[in-house]
Amino acid sequence: MSYFLSEQLARLRTGTLTPLTDFYEQQRDIFSRWARRQFGTAPESAHAVLREVLLEFYDQANDGRLSRWPADLRAHLYGVARQILTATVTNTALPADTPLLPASEADRRQLLLRTMRQLPYDSQLVLQQFYFHGSNFETLAVKLGYPNANVARRQKSDALRKLYEALQRQGAVGAAELLPHLTEVERSADGLLTVAEQDEFDTQLLLDGGLRQACLAYEQYAADLRWAAGRETLRLRLESLDRRVAQRVAAQQRITRRKRRQRARLGVGLAALAILLGCLVVFWPKRSTPSRAWSDFDVQEPGLPAAVTKGRTLLEQSMNLYRSGSYPAALHSLRRLPAGSLGQDTFLFYNGLLLLRQEQPQQAESYFQRVSQMRNSAMAGRASFYLGLAHWQQQELPQAQTALQQAASTAPEPQRAEARRALREAGLRR
Repeated sequence: MSYFLSEQLARLRTGTLTPLTDFYEQQRDIFSRWARRQFGTAPESAHAVLREVLLEFYDQANDGRLSRWPADLRAHLYGVARQILTATVTNTALPADTPLLPASEADRRQLLLRTMRQLPYDSQLVLQQFYFHGSNFETLAVKLGYPNANVARRQKSDALRKLYEALQRQGAVGAAELLPHLTEVERSADGLLTVAEQDEFDTQLLLDGGLRQACLAYEQYAADLRWAAGRETLRLRLESLDRRVAQRVAAQQRITRRKRRQRARLGVGLAALAILLGCLVVFWPKRSTPSRAWSDFDVQEPGLPAAVTKGRTLLEQSMNLYRSGSYPAALHSLRRLPAGSLGQDTFLFYNGLLLLRQEQPQQAESYFQRVSQMRNSAMAGRASFYLGLAHWQQQELPQAQTALQQAASTAPEPQRAEARRALREAGLRR
């Protein structure tokens, strides 16, 4: 039992967040009912407290404040949440039972986390994959759709330099000393130096105090980056679960309202009025409002056929999860595919589609854009169609019009017909 508990803690520190995300998914509603009954807390506030508790648990596991996995995870987390809710209700300070990190270390970590969140989304994604998921450059290229490992390495280096330059502007300790030596220190840390170059680097390390300081700063920030990337990944997954539940609740509410309307129309006396309303709905000329009508033209992709996914467990699992509406889990399975096991255009297309289905059009854009520019790809037209919808969701109407015009001439059915209908009926033509 103790070996299992220790292994759980080690797996959490090295990139396995499933125990915490599964706990949140299973306990989310139970916890909100418990918090309402015990403290009168609203569901949204209770969910925020539970997310805060899970993030703090992750912090303690990574910085050493938590030395072993609790035998009863639910009792442990509920106990921490009880302290937070009690302090909130009574307007008192939390008891300082857990020893805190040194102030300088805590401030440095928080500054790094805030700065990382301000980077472009692609840069954040590269750093999360490299530092938290431990992806090498070959895997990084496949997962993020780069042509090869060299391009992935340059993207990671660019993201890292942007981060350290931003930290330097904010006066972060060690950033100024690290930047002049960043290229050589990073190449040494990534194992990219030849034997002769590494020997020369080691000799210089003994003689150059500035280089030694840069190496120490790099190692410290690398450890902080692993923590920050993991924490940000956990935060995004928990928030994604909230959005998915909200979408499911909204769908159930729409179904309930639709059933009530149907029952209300069953009266014999309303039959004539129902027919009249139906005629008005069908024949009255409509012009959709671009700001909110994009979903009227959406097309549900069926996913890859069984002939393609047969014998490929992760791909088949991803498509099944996609068809059942479990988009975050489907995207996770898709990105676990081995390098080269799926055509690049297909891999990028379904990355974009799964992000679009999670209402993340800005992140989906880059994937659809790349596929739409692959002239020899059979998926280019479909990618142009969904690229238009992604722009439309963000109110980027000129870009949406351009992408839909391309889809109207190159996409297969039914995307082609929907693109033409959108240009004709939704007011997107200039």
